[in-house]
Amino acid sequence: MSDQNWSYQTIEIKPSFLGSFDADTLNEVLTREGMKGWELVSTLNVGPMRPIYLFLKKPR
Repeated sequence: MSDQNWSYQTIEIKPSFLGSFDADTLNEVLTREGMKGWELVSTLNVGPMRPIYLFLKKPR
């Protein structure tokens, strides 16, 4: 078992008016957060016209 403690963050990415997601926007968000030490753990897309949720973690 690891003694590592983690901080967690959830980011909501809203779809465009037509329900699509811009890959450049997703890349910008992930790059920005990665430079702050955050690592993408998982994503959740609950359906059409709904936001995507990005779940990130980083060591405390």
